[in-house]
Amino acid sequence: MIYDQGLRHRDTLSLPRSLASHSSRPFKVLGLQQIAIGSLDKSSLSNLWCNIFGVQRTGNYKSEKENVDEDILLLGKSGSPYSVEVDLMMPIDAEKSPKVHIPSLNHIGLWVDDLPEAVKWMESNGVRFTPGGIRKGAAGHDVTFIHPKGNESSPIGGGGVLIELVQAPKEIISIILR
Repeated sequence: MIYDQGLRHRDTLSLPRSLASHSSRPFKVLGLQQIAIGSLDKSSLSNLWCNIFGVQRTGNYKSEKENVDEDILLLGKSGSPYSVEVDLMMPIDAEKSPKVHIPSLNHIGLWVDDLPEAVKWMESNGVRFTPGGIRKGAAGHDVTFIHPKGNESSPIGGGGVLIELVQAPKEIISIILR
């Protein structure tokens, strides 16, 4: 641990040289694309987010393969690159995996400007991904997931959080990178 003027501390890591150099990274993380919250029954989440907070429901996604029934909400102005998708999820079968309700903050999604390059670079730098590779997500964008935990062959994980990497559409890339 390093202590900054005795007031706070921060952890330090020994990173490979390639991780320390921003210029070698062939992609940019552009911003928060989504948060996904899970529960055994999404009705109480929908009541809070839609009726209490006033967030608009824009769709629903259901997948037996991914064991998920989710309401898709939009926080912010539709079409804005700064809006954030909020997914309220419940498992179709609570006994099957993936268990989208555990933990309750299921995952966060990050916009990236070049998903294939990001995955290639991250894998070569020890990031562990979940099985399934790049695929279409609930909102129609190409996505992949960083595993919450690293392992022996890929020691870098999400620190206990599942992280979705989402290919940003061209219009979002151009607005954010202006």
